Formats: sequence, structure tokens, C-alpha cells
Amino acid sequence: MKRIKTIVLAAALAGSLTACNDWLDVSATSELDRDELFKTENGYGEALTGIYANMCDASLYGRTMTFAEMDMLAGYYNGTNGVYSGTLLDWSQYAYGETANTSCDATIEAIWNGMYHQIANCNSLLETIDENQGVFSGDNYNIIKGEALGLRAFLHFDLLRMFGEAYSTGKDKECIPFVSTLSPLVTPLYTQQDLLDTLIGDLKQAKTLMENDPIHLGVEPDACLASLPQIDANYISRDSCQVFHNRRFRFNYYAATATLARIYMWMGDKANALAQAKEIIEAPHNRFPWVKQQHVADYVIGTDYNSGQDRVFAYEQVFALNMTKFNEVLDGYNYFLTVTQDNSNVEMKIDGTFKNEVYENANVDYRSKIWFDGSGSTNTLHMIKYIQPTTYEVERYFQERLPLIRKSEMYYIAAECAETKEDAIAYLNEVRNNRGFQYSTQLSTSDDVEDEILKEYRKEFWGEGQLWFYYKRKGITNFSEFMTDASLFTFEIPDIETSYGGRD
Repeated sequence: MKRIKTIVLAAALAGSLTACNDWLDVSATSELDRDELFKTENGYGEALTGIYANMCDASLYGRTMTFAEMDMLAGYYNGTNGVYSGTLLDWSQYAYGETANTSCDATIEAIWNGMYHQIANCNSLLETIDENQGVFSGDNYNIIKGEALGLRAFLHFDLLRMFGEAYSTGKDKECIPFVSTLSPLVTPLYTQQDLLDTLIGDLKQAKTLMENDPIHLGVEPDACLASLPQIDANYISRDSCQVFHNRRFRFNYYAATATLARIYMWMGDKANALAQAKEIIEAPHNRFPWVKQQHVADYVIGTDYNSGQDRVFAYEQVFALNMTKFNEVLDGYNYFLTVTQDNSNVEMKIDGTFKNEVYENANVDYRSKIWFDGSGSTNTLHMIKYIQPTTYEVERYFQERLPLIRKSEMYYIAAECAETKEDAIAYLNEVRNNRGFQYSTQLSTSDDVEDEILKEYRKEFWGEGQLWFYYKRKGITNFSEFMTDASLFTFEIPDIETSYGGRD
């Protein structure tokens, strides 16, 4: 596979605003369709909803970039009983790149295509919004523009983390295109530093535009910004979590802040990373409260299901997708649900011994207790973090949530950037205190902070695809026998002549 030097991104939306679920049934394949969609502020809100829906596709965050291939790369499925075969076998052995020519290449190309299609959809919205300010009420123009601008930066940064080298070696090298317009013109590759500077600028502008975001102010949003879910007061009340509307899961003011923290952390700019992380940590408690003990403590696999169950820690999610077809994308990968198929050739099993090595307090840690099911075997496990129950009803607010940024990551960033060891340990202990109501081992100044941060990343991000990026940023390669070279952290840009053209 040759590395292309310039990319031509197709201006046509090619139906990519068609939702992958019921959120939006619009195919903005022509200028006429787009003009019709953007006649009202609700139309702009629907366009953003459509982008989120497309991000749920199994080729993107709906499977590949979270609980499947990206987690496979991170070594979550290592061990004697962590068996798998078929299409995931190549991923487990990092069999991709210029000479591999394996099934991985098609998956990588699908990521590239899908991500840039959603960037094009963001650009479609941004291209029209300034001339249509008159259709918006209140501050909704600023908020929706900031949301689209920030989401575009988020998508570019994830592409950079996959297709660019680690910052320490690649900051001055060309990585990916930054695409800000719908145009058939050639889009050049940016150097990583230039791209990151551009993304930081866009995210700062997004924060300014979203200063009056309802999640930031602690008020309910207008319908064009987010829906208000039906809430059972037994599980969620205004007293404990005043900001419970769906705006908290969109790319809101705090999501832009958290993405800035990630970018600064990627660059090794600890002062700015800490400042952004602390803005979320120090936000009013009811913005992102910790998961409640009663929503996890009484939960026992196979015996004590209850409708208050919150396996994904919904309160704590700073940015998340609403996955209405979770069981379909999970079927055969993490668990046999017999929803659509029995994909035994791609089953992802977890070595129980390895899981217990990750959780030194396995019997009390919420994550260890509720994210795994042995199905009768203590040695071979499945991750059931995202399984949507079919035999009983879980509170709607806890259903179908796929976290892309969570509050705990901001504590880990703060710990890594803290000025003193005592501060770092305090940040880590705060997470641990809220991951097991009888967590038996707290950290002290004798502990190695870097080691403990690594342990926490391994515990926290099963099914979310973030551990792989942590390993890449830190240059850690000793987590898998097949991870032989740091170059394996970087995907080759696909040769896509028909869609993106221009290769040497």
C-alpha cells in the first residue's frame, strides 16, 4: 500500500447523512435536499443527530474503533483462554500495513472512508450556518456551530491518532489531511504539529461559541439541541443529577474541553492538559456525578438484574453515542445473543486469569464485578458491558450508551500532569473510591504513579478503544508478544483512487 501525498475528498455527501438508526431519515445527496434540511434550527439539529447516528456504524465507533479491533490491538484478549479466530486473528497479530495484505486493510479503509464522510457532513452544516443565522432562536446558532466545529476536530484527532505517528516521533511529519470545506480540490496532508494547532484553534472557538451551552449553564436545552428522555424518578432525580437531559451526551462545551485535554496530553503539554482536565473535574457536581452505588452494588451476574442497573456509568459520560442497535453489533463478537447471527469465527473471549490480573481488587471493583460474564466458566469470559437486556427493562437513561469520553479520563490526565505526587495520588484515589464501595487498597506516596495510571487505564476502558492510544502515546510495546515494533501503532493511509484520488 503506497502512502498518498494528497487526498481529494468528494464534495457529494453520497447519502452519508442517512441515519444508521431511526434518529434521522434524510439523504442529503443534493443541494436541494441540503437547502430543505437547513431551513430551520431543528433541521440543523437533525443533521447533527444524523452524524452521530452514522458514527454508530459497526465500521466506526459502533464496533471497530471501540470494543472490537481497537481493543484487540490493546491486548485485552491475550492469554491462554482468550481465544479467537477468523477475521480478528489478523488483528491480534498486527497483520496490517504495506506488506501484510490481510483482512485488516479493508477495515482500515472503512474507517478512513467513514470518518471523512462524517467530517464532510460537519462541513456541509458549517458551510451554510452563517448565512442562515436568522432561523435560530436564542443562542442556538452559536451552540450548534460550536458543536459541529468541535465534532469535526474530534474526528480529525481520532484519525490522527490512528494514521499519524506518536507525537514524540511524528510531530514534524505529514500525517492526514485537514478538511474544512466541501470541495473537489486536492487537500494536502498536514504535518502533525500544524494539524494539532488547527484543531486546538477550532476547539477553543467551539468552547467560546458554546459558552451558553445548556450543559454548561445547568439548564434544559431547546429541542434542536437535544431531547429530554423519559426519566424514572426512582433512579434519577433532579436532586442528585440536575443535568440529566441528552445534551450531556452530545459534543457539548465539556466535550470540547475534554478533547482539548486529550490533545494537549498527546503533545506532552502538561500545563494546558491539566487546566482543561480540571475544568471538568471542578465543574458543578451535578454535571457529571459518579456512578451511584445502588446502581451497581446489588448487581450479580445471572441472578440479580434490576432496572436501576448502570453498567456503562452513564452519569459520568462527557460525550457518548446513542447505540440503538447495540445487540446486533455485539452479536458473536463479545457475546452470543442470537439476534442476527452466530459469528463463532470472530468471537472475542477473555482469559479470566488475565482479567483478575488487571483488577487486583476483583471482588469489590465495580468494573470487574459487572462487566464480565463467565457463562459457566471462570477461565473464559465475555465482556457484557454493553449488552442490552431482553428479558427485563433497564431504565432508559442507562440504555444504549457508548462512551467516547468519560469523566474518569480527566482524573487520569490530571494525575499524569499533577505538580506533586500527592496531588496525582489524590486524583487516582478519587476514581478508585468511586469504583468499589469497599476498595481495599488505596494508593500512597510509596506507589509508582506512572504504573498506577497504566493500571487504571487497563481497568477503566474495556470496550472503549482508549487503551491502545494510551500505549501509543507512552510508547509501551510489551503488552503483546506480537507487538514487535512501535511502527505497528500507525495505520497506513489507504489507496482510495475512486473516492479520494491523488496518489504518487
